[in-house]
Amino acid sequence: MPKRPASSLEAGEGPGRADAQNKRKRSSKSSFQETATPAGDTSTTRGRAAVGMSLPSPVAVTPWTSSEISSELPPLPKILDPELEEVAFTHPGFGLVQNYERLEWLGDAYIELIASSLIFQTFRREPSGRCSQLREILTRNTTLAQYFRRYNMHLRARLPVELVNAAEMGRGRSSDKDRLKTQGDMFEAFVAAVVISDPQYGLNDIACWLKALWGHTIRDKILENERFLSDTQPSNIKPGYLAPGSGDLNAKDKLRAIVGAKGVTIRYEDIHGDCKHSELGLPLFTVGAYLDGWGEMNKLLGTGTALQKKEAGHKAAIMALGNKKLMKTYEAKKAAFQEALHNDAETAEWGIGRG
Repeated sequence: MPKRPASSLEAGEGPGRADAQNKRKRSSKSSFQETATPAGDTSTTRGRAAVGMSLPSPVAVTPWTSSEISSELPPLPKILDPELEEVAFTHPGFGLVQNYERLEWLGDAYIELIASSLIFQTFRREPSGRCSQLREILTRNTTLAQYFRRYNMHLRARLPVELVNAAEMGRGRSSDKDRLKTQGDMFEAFVAAVVISDPQYGLNDIACWLKALWGHTIRDKILENERFLSDTQPSNIKPGYLAPGSGDLNAKDKLRAIVGAKGVTIRYEDIHGDCKHSELGLPLFTVGAYLDGWGEMNKLLGTGTALQKKEAGHKAAIMALGNKKLMKTYEAKKAAFQEALHNDAETAEWGIGRG
């Protein structure tokens, strides 16, 4: 592979610059070409550099923000090596020596890495289990196959006859699963081909492109995360310095500070149901925040539903805090109670009313 100039992309610069695209040098030799050396023969590698694949330049991954999410598809990155492009869209059953399988294996790793980095940067308070669930939404075959079709990549695919002649996808047929897997695999191979064909900018472009695609897919979750941070973050603490899970304690502590007092209890209890996550198919937990006190028993203040009980409890506290009218009522009762305690203490101190 011809050597490329060192990357001029600074660590803090965003990916996908237009001027950088125009400066790229295209290689006339396939970036995917491999050389074989007979076993035990080292003479061919002495006195000259070994041919290999360059590692891509590092990329600065920044968090998702809802303001950056566009409703339009981002431009499709280009594979700079025509031979590599053919390999990326060649099915193993097509009958050629080279096919997408090795590229798919590599692309899968790039996709996992980029998705993990974006989730880690954006969803700073989520536990690792929840982060894995988000990553599954982004990297599963159904999601990647959807992108494959939206960009009309099927027009570039070289498939065996049985797949070409297969009927349109329906529901529950084995051929549907095969087609989805093939489309997801080719998408992963495409990602690897873009990166390999342009070691200087390829990974940068893919990270920018996937960030935009995925941002549209989980836009609701990004908005929910932003509301979560806004509702639970103390005004004098920056987001990056909050401990994981501290937002949950902040919401519950705030509710306890407003409503709680001696003899007043706030309970978080499960509310049984059969709800499941619409995308993952996993069971959802619903938790209710209940009040015992201020002349009421088993008063439901709010409910929350999530994949984890802790998150559901947090949402229940947030819902209760959002009922401003109810919170003002309990604040008034608490203030009256505290004033009465203060008056009783003064009475006892001065001995008023004693014989």
